[in-house]
Amino acid sequence: MQAKTLCALACALALSSAGHAAVLTGSSAHGGNAVTDYSTPGAVSFDLDLERFAPTRLDFRLEADDLLGPLSLNAIVRNLSGAALTSFDFHLEGIRFAQAGSVTPTFGTLGRISYGSDYAGIDFRTPEWAEFHFGDPLGEAGATDWLLSTAGLRAGDTFSITAEVPEPSTAALMLSALCMSGLLAMRRRQRG
Repeated sequence: MQAKTLCALACALALSSAGHAAVLTGSSAHGGNAVTDYSTPGAVSFDLDLERFAPTRLDFRLEADDLLGPLSLNAIVRNLSGAALTSFDFHLEGIRFAQAGSVTPTFGTLGRISYGSDYAGIDFRTPEWAEFHFGDPLGEAGATDWLLSTAGLRAGDTFSITAEVPEPSTAALMLSALCMSGLLAMRRRQRG
């Protein structure tokens, strides 16, 4: 009887350890941004609620089941800020992109997607006011997850994803300022 009990306990322990996924070990969400992790073995999946356009860093630890092939990545990014979301970036540290996937805006219009081994940049032609899907978090037809390469990585290795709204470049800010001062000068001339 004890042998059967020990065997059942050993099987239960083996089954309980078989489903480990990339583990979210921490996140630094600024300005009220919230992260909800839905990762499963072989897939990194999370929701990011943007209260403010501040960077959010998510730190993960790889488990053995994550190393069986490329690691899928998908996310829902909700724009709760009340401001127009015109661009968004993901930066990787400790892991790299193997393949680009889908980006699906809810109300905005997708402009350009750029990516390299350690970043993905999304530009919206018309702003996104609600949310966008990075990869295929909802299992929609035609959408695909982004893939992360696990080559050379081992169980226990860590990586991070930083999600952020890029700051406007200095040139863009200066161009805006020049346009505004030109308009003000034109108005003064018309009044005078």
